[in-house]
Amino acid sequence: MNVELRHLRVVVLVAEAGSVGRAARWLKVSQPSLTAQLKRIEAAFGGELFERSRTGVTPTALGRYAVDRARAILVDVDHLSATVSAMTAVESSAVRLGGFPTAPMSGIASRLRAHGEIEQVSIEVEWSSSVLLQQLESGRLDFALLREFPGFELRLPSGVEATTVVESESAYVALSADHPVASRTRGELDLAALCDEEWIGEPPDDSGFHVLFRAACEAAGFQPRVEHHSVDTSVLMGFVTSGQGVALISPTSYRMLSSDVTTRALAGDPIHRKLVLAWSTDSPRAQMAGDVLAMANAAYDEAITEHARRGEHQQRMHVA
Repeated sequence: MNVELRHLRVVVLVAEAGSVGRAARWLKVSQPSLTAQLKRIEAAFGGELFERSRTGVTPTALGRYAVDRARAILVDVDHLSATVSAMTAVESSAVRLGGFPTAPMSGIASRLRAHGEIEQVSIEVEWSSSVLLQQLESGRLDFALLREFPGFELRLPSGVEATTVVESESAYVALSADHPVASRTRGELDLAALCDEEWIGEPPDDSGFHVLFRAACEAAGFQPRVEHHSVDTSVLMGFVTSGQGVALISPTSYRMLSSDVTTRALAGDPIHRKLVLAWSTDSPRAQMAGDVLAMANAAYDEAITEHARRGEHQQRMHVA
């Protein structure tokens, strides 16, 4: 069997769902049918992509590689489609929005689509702020939601302006709900309490996050063991859920947390970032910057409220 794009989407979806049954419901197919298809896909890849258990599925080493590569390929394909679509769109009625994976991105997009003057919204998901700034400079994007870490301030290219959406967003630790550290403590968590943990995170990049993370761990008296990397938040959360490691996430991460995961703020707020809205001054939509900023603020507030609601729900479940 030749591996096709639809097969890659299945692999990514199963990883995001955390179980074949849930993925089958999302795809509106039967679980036996999806199980059979997944076995054919695994045969084409030459090995098992997921470890099965009563609680769901977890990517194997081969599976983690396949999911990461599949996600990258699908992003490229979606980007190609969006670029072609944007090139053929009526310039005055289209908005091209870029940003790193975070819940406010979808909130901004939905508000743009509800705007009376906007007929089309295309999305570019990209972790690197440098790449997003280049796309703004070249005219491939109109607006971008960026992250900025202390000491690694963004350098805006010519023709790009920016304004702050959130001055400081703190990092949270995500742990499995039955993690010993989670059961021993309530409220804020000292980073030093995680000195013996394996960490899971995104691959190192130019944002400065990894430098600040290691510096914070060293200040807490230990060297972090970053054993796994993935650009796919769902894969990262799968590791956390299964108790294989802990991770730093934002309260506005794309992947909504389940009852199997708990989050804790870090004492002293050692790692935080600024969220910035940038736009191309040459864009025909540049005059909308104020409106888009208001949309970004509303989308962020919505995401924070949802995070708090889910956190309260988790606490009630743990008490029960």
